[in-house]
Amino acid sequence: MMKLTLVSAMAGYAAAFAPAPMQSSSSTALRSSVGDDLNGWKPNQDLPCYGLPGAPYSFMDPLGFTKNKSISEVKRIREAEVMHCRVGMMAFMGYFIGESTPTIFYGTDVHHTIANNQLAELPIGLLLPLFLGINFAEAYRATKGWNEPGSKSLFSIRESHYPGDLGFDPLNLKPVDNAQAFAEMQDGELNNGRMAMLAVAVMCVQEQVTGHGVLENLGF
Repeated sequence: MMKLTLVSAMAGYAAAFAPAPMQSSSSTALRSSVGDDLNGWKPNQDLPCYGLPGAPYSFMDPLGFTKNKSISEVKRIREAEVMHCRVGMMAFMGYFIGESTPTIFYGTDVHHTIANNQLAELPIGLLLPLFLGINFAEAYRATKGWNEPGSKSLFSIRESHYPGDLGFDPLNLKPVDNAQAFAEMQDGELNNGRMAMLAVAVMCVQEQVTGHGVLENLGF
């Protein structure tokens, strides 16, 4: 029953966030010359989220977070969403790797402490570098994309900053000369990230209720 429930839930999430066919209006909003600082995005107030990739194809905002928002506010909301999507995808993998692979800390027994409790068991010598790394990453992101306090209104994104684009692409996956290809990649990242956030929330609650790891709950 647990397996059937999990598979059904994940199938529903995938269907909910599956991108619909592309529309010509969004293509127009994304068309630009090579080297555009905003990755080919041309704000269009007639489209959801001003035509940002991921919004025209799978836009769902029942609580009205982006309703009547300025372009600066929409960019700030999208920046937060992209960052949480990336963390969600890493957390999804972390649940399985942390619980079901041999590690130095837990040994070769693959049924480790559940992921919900692993952070609390780390010694201070490992926690400190982890938190410092998070602080440095957040400081870099703030410096890269946010206006300095005092220069403009607080909590505002630089006009030249594209939400989530930190310039970190060691594998050169980002299409730099094709606005449409970038939009498709961004749409895929958002859809996978949204599903990952939902999946991690389900796994977190499941482990808290049952006291067992994800794969262990599935009988592995």
